[in-house]
Amino acid sequence: MAKQIRHTATDKTMTLSELAAFVQDALNSGADGTERLKSNVAFSGRVKDLTVEVAAPPQDSLGAKAPDWA
Repeated sequence: MAKQIRHTATDKTMTLSELAAFVQDALNSGADGTERLKSNVAFSGRVKDLTVEVAAPPQDSLGAKAPDWA
């Protein structure tokens, strides 16, 4: 099951720091950089929010994350 990462601008449009936090959150959640982003933008073209779906890591039958060497 995929995990959805979503960040919304605290003001009307997103700042560079908010964008950096979104990217860091996505990478920490398992994104590999090939995922496609979805966004809502203002009429001015500025970003309001970003969403990305990150594939969940494989799990064994007990629900634990499979080891990297498996």
